[in-house]
Amino acid sequence: CKMMGCDFLRRIDMAATIIYLIISLLVSLIFIILGMIQYKAEKPVTINTGEKPPREDELTSVPEWNHRHGRNFIILGCAFFITLSVFAYFIENLVDSVLFQAVILLISLFAEIAWVGLEHNVMKKKMIKKK
Repeated sequence: CKMMGCDFLRRIDMAATIIYLIISLLVSLIFIILGMIQYKAEKPVTINTGEKPPREDELTSVPEWNHRHGRNFIILGCAFFITLSVFAYFIENLVDSVLFQAVILLISLFAEIAWVGLEHNVMKKKMIKKK
C-alpha cells in the first residue's frame, strides 16, 4: 500500500487489538481473582446464583468444596482469556462471515459458563450430605 494513510490505519488496527487484549485480560482476571479468593476461603462459598451457600455441617469437606469452586473459577478465567484472544483471532482470520464468527464465539463462551454450572451441580450432589 503506497498511500500515506495505510501506515496510520495499521497503527489504529494494532491499537485496537492491544485494547481488546487488555480488556479480555481484565475480564478474565476478575474470574481468576475470584477463584483465588474462593480457594483460600475458610467458610463455604458458592457461585453467585442467589442460592445460599451450604453450612459447614452440611458439607463432607469445606476445604475441598472451596478448592473445587476456586479451581473452577480459575479455569473459567483462563478459558475466557484463551477464547477471547486466541480463538477469536483464529476465527477472524479463518472465517469471512462476521455473523458466523460471533455465533462460534458466543457458543464457546456460553459453553464455558455452562461447564461451571454443571460442575457446581456435580459438586452439590457429591459433597452435600444427604438429610
